[in-house]
Amino acid sequence: MKNKIVFSFLFVLFSALANAQSYNGPESIEYDTANNRYLVGNSSNGQIIARDASGNLTIFKSGISPDPYGLEIVGNTIYACCGGRIKGYDLTTAAEVFNVNLSATFLNGITSDGSGYLFTTDFSAKKIYRVNIATQGFNVMASNLVQSPNGIIYDGTNNRLVFVNWGNNAPIKQLMLTDSSVSNIITTTFNNCDGIATDYNGNWFISNWENNSIVQYDDTFLNPVEVLFGLDQPADIYYNTMTDTLAVPNSGNNTVSFMGFNQPFTTVCSDLPLTINADSISFGDADFTADSMIRIVIKNESGFDFAYPIALIEFLDAFPAGMTLDAMSQGQIVFGSSWNDTESLPIKCYFDVTTPLPDNYMLRFILDITNLDPSPVDTCYFVDTFSVNLHPAPTGIIHAEENDLRFSVYPNPAEELCVVSCELCEKENSVLAVINSLGQEIYSAIFSTAHCTLPTVDWSAGIYFVQLISADGTTLQSQKLVVK
Repeated sequence: MKNKIVFSFLFVLFSALANAQSYNGPESIEYDTANNRYLVGNSSNGQIIARDASGNLTIFKSGISPDPYGLEIVGNTIYACCGGRIKGYDLTTAAEVFNVNLSATFLNGITSDGSGYLFTTDFSAKKIYRVNIATQGFNVMASNLVQSPNGIIYDGTNNRLVFVNWGNNAPIKQLMLTDSSVSNIITTTFNNCDGIATDYNGNWFISNWENNSIVQYDDTFLNPVEVLFGLDQPADIYYNTMTDTLAVPNSGNNTVSFMGFNQPFTTVCSDLPLTINADSISFGDADFTADSMIRIVIKNESGFDFAYPIALIEFLDAFPAGMTLDAMSQGQIVFGSSWNDTESLPIKCYFDVTTPLPDNYMLRFILDITNLDPSPVDTCYFVDTFSVNLHPAPTGIIHAEENDLRFSVYPNPAEELCVVSCELCEKENSVLAVINSLGQEIYSAIFSTAHCTLPTVDWSAGIYFVQLISADGTTLQSQKLVVK
């Protein structure tokens, strides 16, 4: 059973009232990790408002028509439901970079699956659409729904969309992505449910207009409890797992409320002293269940000992075809039960891969790191952007079947050492070279015997290429080596 949040007044509640004129029918809110700010969609004046860590409000984008409702950030773009269209705006420049007409009636809620798709609800036509970000193609996933669908969220653990509905005793429903089937999860006792969010423990939060409150359910949609009261038409909510904060736009009185759980976060910053060696970032075979993983080694140089450090990886590029984020890597990744000062730990993000990956496919991602247990650095966390080559491709390779040098690498995967065997190499004055995932040569030797031992115990875990090079510099063979 997952840990449950204790509500005995361990929360901080306040409303963002500064510059109240800037909120005008706030309908949806998202957290922009890269820029340490919240973005709020004004449904009454065609604006998206930015709220910084100090509570200052500025206009991110104005002149949006139709007015923005649901918001969703994917990579460096914020997508907005605008009437029957989905529009996207660059987070750095606010320039419009996406505009797809779904010929829908009234798009309201929106979510994404982390693999290049958006999903959006049509409140009036009672439909759910899927949109391919890369191709801008779209299709109807569900139609003729009984109630009007509103807020929607992607649940990667169960490969489904979970959405709330408008009306009396509004049900919470699921759309299974395997077959597009729609079914009830529960029927609530609340009327007119608007938004839905989830935390890192799997708890669910629902906003409803009947009681102007937020209701929390456990990870199985049982044991409902109202955790936030006195709201005014709470709309499309957002749970910031990095700061344990629930953000609630009040469309009825032009405010945004924030409720902190457990940890007294009061600000957002990026000054946690950690060290990440870019050479340690690798993509390779997973050590259990999933097919592949990104592995990142990070050193704690904060001066503090951590309990249950957590990481969140947000991808800035679309995954190649056939590659999806594994359920165990959705949302927060707890990468240790403790993390002492000066200690290095690996963060592992898992993927399922069904088709060969294209050569030299670069994947950029934002890495956020904080920890779950209180310490003097809990009000801040580490944020930075990195990239990894999913499939480095050495050039000039002649495959093994094209010569008879009988080249082998074992054991593979390797831990402490690896033996390269080539019966004829010493007679040909062949050279052995090892290339890391960044294309850098980290080891070379001339074959003086039929066997050569590689000191893999000193190498970072990841993917390497063992190359056999002739005396004239031609690459004769290359084999992939995985180091654990």
